[in-house]
Amino acid sequence: MTGRWPFALLDALAQGIVEAPASDSHLAADRWAWFADLYADRTWGLVAVIPEFPRIAADQAAMACRATAMQAATLEQWSALETLSAAGLATADTHSLRMAWNALSDTCVDARDHLAGNDFGGLETVLGALEALLHRQPETITATFISDACAAWDRQIESRDRKAA
Repeated sequence: MTGRWPFALLDALAQGIVEAPASDSHLAADRWAWFADLYADRTWGLVAVIPEFPRIAADQAAMACRATAMQAATLEQWSALETLSAAGLATADTHSLRMAWNALSDTCVDARDHLAGNDFGGLETVLGALEALLHRQPETITATFISDACAAWDRQIESRDRKAA
């Protein structure tokens, strides 16, 4: 695949034609655990493919996502990340970095919804992360990221299903 395929995939995800990893048809705990890796996984996470995205921000996001998955997150924890993402967004000097900070901001909104007992989507986070990547990396790295992110999601769901059986 060459040319516009990554953008076509982004469009298909946005329209619901292709199911995104961590879609809202799965358990919230599984989704939060995957979102943690979306930020901080050293192989395929945003911190690995958007070099200017600060490791400390990715690690804090991952920690908050994991705490949310375990029902141990606090509103204060997510409020601090909202402040961090707003500051990062205000100072970002590239489109890819702005999109990474937007993804974190969207995750914070989803966390507030989740902590209030409301449904949350998460698609905006996935789309923001992919758009950040599309504007930062060549097509081959984008393809590898998408493949690794989907494989990580599949492994997580398979692991949960094995434990449940």
